[in-house]
Amino acid sequence: MELQEGWDTSKENFAPMRAGRQAHELQKTPLASSKTPDSELEEQRRYVKWTQESFPASGGKEQLLKALEAATKAMAGCERYYDDPRLLRLWIQYADCLPDPSDVFLFLQDRGIGRDLALLYEAYATFLELKGAFPRADLVYQSGIDRLAKPLERLKQKHAGFQQRMPVLG
Repeated sequence: MELQEGWDTSKENFAPMRAGRQAHELQKTPLASSKTPDSELEEQRRYVKWTQESFPASGGKEQLLKALEAATKAMAGCERYYDDPRLLRLWIQYADCLPDPSDVFLFLQDRGIGRDLALLYEAYATFLELKGAFPRADLVYQSGIDRLAKPLERLKQKHAGFQQRMPVLG
């Protein structure tokens, strides 16, 4: 019994990942890369991914939140990435870690980050739907459709699915 307790306290406790982990990737430093035009964004994305793979399940969420906060803050002023789905995914992932991501969605809207991407409208509408704000969620979907956010067909399908799930909107 004593041997088992020693083993339990010393073994690695990484959060499970569906795709598994690459041993050689865990050895790399998260921000080591050669500079390219997309290097700022790619460095931030790699750091977030490294954080997800490297920290134990018990403290991983806090570390992930810190990494996402740093990444989004670092990229907030880089307007050339505002319509890049990679940046928007970082923001959505950050919003997902917060108890109330309303301010994140308002910030994205104010800055115009992701405004031409369906993902922004889908994520925001999903958040509103979970809060029970069905009319507002419907307006968010409609706003993305009116803006012709890409991919438009996927956004229309998500909106149609939302309308089928929801009580009469009025």
